[in-house]
Amino acid sequence: MEVVAHFDSGVCPPFKVEGEGITFDLRQDVRFLNVLLVDVPSELRVTLLIREEEGKFLKGQGLIVRGRDTDFFALPLVESGRDHLCARISGLGSEIRLATRYPYGRDDLDRLVADTFGADQVRFRVFSEGPRILPIFEVGEDDGHKPVHYFIAGEDASETAGCWVADEMVRILAKGEGPFHRMVERSFTRICPLVSPYSASLMVDSYISASGDFIYGAATWGDPSPSPEYARLRAEVIKTIRQKRLGLLLTIHSWQAQEECSGLEAIKSAGDLSLSPSRQRWTERTLEALIQGVPRGKVYLPEKAWHPGIARDYLLANFNAITFRIEVTTYGQGMDAFRETARRLLENAAEVEDWGPVLGEPPTEEERTSGHATSSSSR
Repeated sequence: MEVVAHFDSGVCPPFKVEGEGITFDLRQDVRFLNVLLVDVPSELRVTLLIREEEGKFLKGQGLIVRGRDTDFFALPLVESGRDHLCARISGLGSEIRLATRYPYGRDDLDRLVADTFGADQVRFRVFSEGPRILPIFEVGEDDGHKPVHYFIAGEDASETAGCWVADEMVRILAKGEGPFHRMVERSFTRICPLVSPYSASLMVDSYISASGDFIYGAATWGDPSPSPEYARLRAEVIKTIRQKRLGLLLTIHSWQAQEECSGLEAIKSAGDLSLSPSRQRWTERTLEALIQGVPRGKVYLPEKAWHPGIARDYLLANFNAITFRIEVTTYGQGMDAFRETARRLLENAAEVEDWGPVLGEPPTEEERTSGHATSSSSR
């Protein structure tokens, strides 16, 4: 048996092969597993040596496995000693992919482009910024008037369950299924499955600067000079806001199996602004509408974002714009649930008739003093 490849700018963790077993040490700097094994025996024992804080989510999620002819799926991990987790694999053939996230990278994006090429009213565009590119799928015709929806995944390199949700959104719309006609009729949609240039091999720090520093990309919306992909994405969203056309902006993340639910969230306040009572009621209704039928779905409306500079915080504080985030769980669910999450979010978004309250009117000095942002009229 041989470990022949690792993927997406990552580094293979230390490992040891013993007979029909292989042990990976995830306790040091390399804490994610994303490798391909060849010449695998018919019965394979995989052991992970982990940090104590990783145990909860890995036991809730399992070991991610894919054979040559299978989709990714999770196998149970059981404790076999202190900070030791073990899984057994059989009958998958001689070539197996192993991971501790559901890997999604540039290869998967390339496959999505190829699979959806030529689909009616679905276009793939490459936006450039400095030395980097930002790949985006556009659905429908931009008539200059319809609300523009943004579905943004892969802001954080390791949160790849969200990337699979965005990937499935493109596939659903490319097939003309379900909500396609209503989405095209009512809106212009942009889907970005992978903002960060990395995938499941790196930690939550989703970007590495030229000097080698790790950057929390999702929190750079408010930075003077974000990394190129985030800068271009921000510029496109700001352009849409200035056209007064922003509909649903949903960033799609994954807190893995740290939580047992998929949490959909907006916020009440940011900077000097807070939602007016009418806009808060609209936000509450919209959260409930969007989460309908989403596997393990739950809604949250906290006072503020958990971290400054992320999209929800920056766009409300600076543009009075209500935006949303979902954290897709991997607890007890996998690829089928990610696909269903995509379908439900699209269907539910297509049924929302009024996105006008997303953008409040520019606040008066009195409103800024009181901290309330007003609601705009419907489009």
